[in-house]
Amino acid sequence: MDPKLAAIIIHDIKNSLGVLEGELRRLSDDVPTAQQAHVTCLALQEKLIAFLTLYKADSQGLRAQVEAVSPLDFLDALVREHGVNRNGGDITLKVDEAEMPVIGFFDEHLVALALEAALQNASRFARTHIAVGCRKHDEGGVIFTVRDDGPGIGTQEKKPSTGLGMDLCNAIATAHNKETRHGEARLSNHPDGGALFELCLP
Repeated sequence: MDPKLAAIIIHDIKNSLGVLEGELRRLSDDVPTAQQAHVTCLALQEKLIAFLTLYKADSQGLRAQVEAVSPLDFLDALVREHGVNRNGGDITLKVDEAEMPVIGFFDEHLVALALEAALQNASRFARTHIAVGCRKHDEGGVIFTVRDDGPGIGTQEKKPSTGLGMDLCNAIATAHNKETRHGEARLSNHPDGGALFELCLP
């Protein structure tokens, strides 16, 4: 299939999913089954957005539209939108005011996509809680974090993931660069348990 045609078709599907998600949201207040359908629809929508972003990165290159942003306000909005993970546990903002930068320079849209992908991944494993944070990078810039209280990296799933989330995060991280420094996405086990995702931006 012609790549341009494939992109048009997938974009059309994404728009249709947006309409369906809105309809299911209205139903989810009354019908338990519709709530699960709404969750499924959201996950599919996020995967399509991730695919489209990676498709663009592969075919045209991904360029970050860097602006001055308050990381605290940005994360507040993200947590409000994703206040409960898909297992029913809570998602909270956990920051050290001394470590939180007042201003960061990044592409809000792209970083939101990366953190939503990290939250989606964390929600598959978290037992009760996911913490989102941000701190200053030692070399300048910011580090966004997503930590879950699950069993950590290496856990086998009955239905394995596509790995699309980390590919997306890596593409978004490397789209952010300053002189010779590039962004980086990292996933590791936290010393106190659970998995820790870090999005390091210069």
